[in-house]
Order: sequence, then C-alpha cells, then structure tokens
Amino acid sequence: MFIMKPFYTFIFLIGVLFSSFSHAGETLHIFADSHAKPKNWEGSNGEPRGIQIEILEEVTKRTGIEFTYFFAPWKRVFISSEAGKGGIIGFSKTKERAKLWDYSLPLYYDELVFVTTKEKVFSFNGLESLKGKEIGIKRGASYGDDFESAIARNLFKIVETADREGQMQMLAKGRLDAILLSPGRIALESLIADHKWLRDHKDNFVLISPPYKLDPNYLGIPKSMNKSHLLEPINMAIKAMNEDGTHKRIVDRITAEVIAEIHKNGSN
Repeated sequence: MFIMKPFYTFIFLIGVLFSSFSHAGETLHIFADSHAKPKNWEGSNGEPRGIQIEILEEVTKRTGIEFTYFFAPWKRVFISSEAGKGGIIGFSKTKERAKLWDYSLPLYYDELVFVTTKEKVFSFNGLESLKGKEIGIKRGASYGDDFESAIARNLFKIVETADREGQMQMLAKGRLDAILLSPGRIALESLIADHKWLRDHKDNFVLISPPYKLDPNYLGIPKSMNKSHLLEPINMAIKAMNEDGTHKRIVDRITAEVIAEIHKNGSN
C-alpha cells in the first residue's frame, strides 16, 4: 500500500488549495431573470436573491471567483448573454445553444409543469399529448431539444410572451390550452399570489400531472467571452457542494422560505 509521507501530504494539500484559488480575483458578469423564484430574482432593494445566487456565493467562497449580476426579463437576459456581454443562469441546454455557450454542472433542477383550466384538463403522457394544442411559454425560453423538435414538427403551436399573468388570463378565456411553467407548483402559486385577478380566479386553474420533466439549469458562459476556463474551478466547487450537502441545504431552505412567503401573501 502506498502511504503518503507528511512532507508530500503537505505539498499535495498546498497544490489543491492553490488550484482552488488560482482564479481568485477574476470576475464573471451574469445576466439573470428578475422574476424566477425560487431560482433567482431581484429583491425589493435591487439585491440578487435566490437558490442559484447563493450557490454562486458559495462558489466564490471556495474559489475566489467573483460574480456580478444584471436582472431583466428573460428575453433581454438571453440576448445580452448571446451577444457575449456576460454569463447566464437558469439556462437550459440544447444542441444549438451548445454552439455558443459552455456549461457548468447543473445549479438547479427545474420542474416543468403544464397548467390548464378545469374545462380543458387532459391526460399528459409525453409531448404527443399536446398535439394540436396552443401552449403559452415564456418569451425567449427553451425547454430542451425534445421540446424544440416538437415545435419544429408543428406538433403544437406556441404563444411566446413575457407577460405570464396575461397568459393565465388567455388560458382562463379559452385562448390557450395550457401554459408551461417552472418550477412546479411554486411557480403557479407565486404567480397567483402576485396578481389580484388570478387570486380571484385561482380555483379554475389545474396543474397537469405528471410534470413534463426535471430540466437541469446551468450557468452558461459565452465562448466569445474567453472565460470558459473558469468552469473547471466552478464545477469543482459545485461537485463538492453536492457531496457535502451544502447544495441541498441551500435549495431546501430557500424553497421553504419562498413557499412561506407565498402562503403569507395569499392570506392577506
């Protein structure tokens, strides 16, 4: 059996420490959706909040890499990152996107669900279940290669807007068959809690079961930024957080906080 002598153990540990902080002082600017609880959102005082924000704060502690944020509606976030102005979080992976962005390990897993009305409830057992339907999605969003392929085959029609409350009203008025939301019930309850019209009509909306899928969300770094070398230490930190339980603790705590806030607002 090979036994590492104390001197070599010391040298090894110094090497690991140096590797972890070899990018200390580097900064990555990130674009993020301003309304994507519990993943990320802009606080009342403009401060960055959310699961992915706190995960990256922990990455900073472990690597020395700093992150700055700009919050905006998703379409603007996507266009800004696509132009090479910064990284992007809450980002799904597709073959087309992989041509322009390099990806971290997943920061979060998004539960994608369809919402409809009591009058339009349908059985969901795959995207073929949506044949001929009109589906509302967030403008600029992508939900994976399978979803993109179904759109290309004209399996169903999509309606893209940034106004999710408006989509819910369209749904209630029969102008849409379903809306794709994430993450899960939290997204629906949060949307309803934030808008009086939706609170007044909340009993008419139904979550389709089972969910569409769990969609990994990544940090994407545009290849044009020449900062993809940061992904190695970032991924090492994410992997360590998964192994030591830090990632799960962040997800569980913020999810619970957001649910409590939703219930508090809904009772007012």
